[in-house]
Amino acid sequence: MRIVSFSVDPEVDTPEVLKDFIGMYEANTENWDLLTGYELREISSFAKESFKVLVTDDPSSNQVIHGTSFYLVNKEGRVDKDYSGVQDVPYDEIISDIKLLRKTYE
Repeated sequence: MRIVSFSVDPEVDTPEVLKDFIGMYEANTENWDLLTGYELREISSFAKESFKVLVTDDPSSNQVIHGTSFYLVNKEGRVDKDYSGVQDVPYDEIISDIKLLRKTYE
């Protein structure tokens, strides 16, 4: 299993910034990839096509509007399920679903 996070603000989120960010948490980064380095239009298109979520500049600020969900993606690269990533994150359900998905590939 791998965890992959995509920066929605690649112009600001350099590899160093992401490393500092993840370093603020007790996270095992051995199987966690923090991706950046593409253009906003690329991540916007990828998010829309792959996850059916909007990523766009906020015209009233210097922020980027984006979704906050977790996605369970299978080996074929398709989203099997999505979960709230902000409130009442269903960690136990996510773990259970990962285990079920893994069994389909054994």
